[in-house]
Amino acid sequence: MMNLSRAVVRSFSTATTRRATATSKDQIEKGYFEIRKVQEHFQKKDGKPVFLKGSAVDNVLYRITMALALVGIGGMGKLFWELSVPKKE
Repeated sequence: MMNLSRAVVRSFSTATTRRATATSKDQIEKGYFEIRKVQEHFQKKDGKPVFLKGSAVDNVLYRITMALALVGIGGMGKLFWELSVPKKE
């Protein structure tokens, strides 16, 4: 049991030093550059909010959400009107 814990501690302690010494471009993982590319896309100054920069699907989902919100607000207004104005019998 003691040897297993030493092996685990040793693997964690050596992994951090290996990662810290990786400075050349060939040692940086390829996924890093893909993430940077996506970050640059979303940080572009094009006047769009970040939740619309993904694709056309984002725009459609945004418009559906706004339409449903307006329908809900309209329904609440109708309900308040019906509850506040007495019905004529």
